[in-house]
Amino acid sequence: MIPLFSGDSVARIDQATIGRVGIPGRVLMEQAGRAVAESIRRRWPERPVRVFAGKGNNGGDGYVAARWLQHFGQPVQVLALAPTESLA
Repeated sequence: MIPLFSGDSVARIDQATIGRVGIPGRVLMEQAGRAVAESIRRRWPERPVRVFAGKGNNGGDGYVAARWLQHFGQPVQVLALAPTESLA
């Protein structure tokens, strides 16, 4: 895997979007997580999915994606890589 953005650069992009566009962070997280879930569902329908959720907003995106996958009826398992209270 080749990372396109570092965690710090993604955080800066998120903050710019929240500040300049005025999208609340929770809405941004919901949209990102749902978009990921829809993409997974289109590419691998009905296949079991494992979500590795870290800390911070990226971890939150993972939990949102898992929730949407479950809603779509796709088998999903979340593996927490950090305590959930560390989510921002």
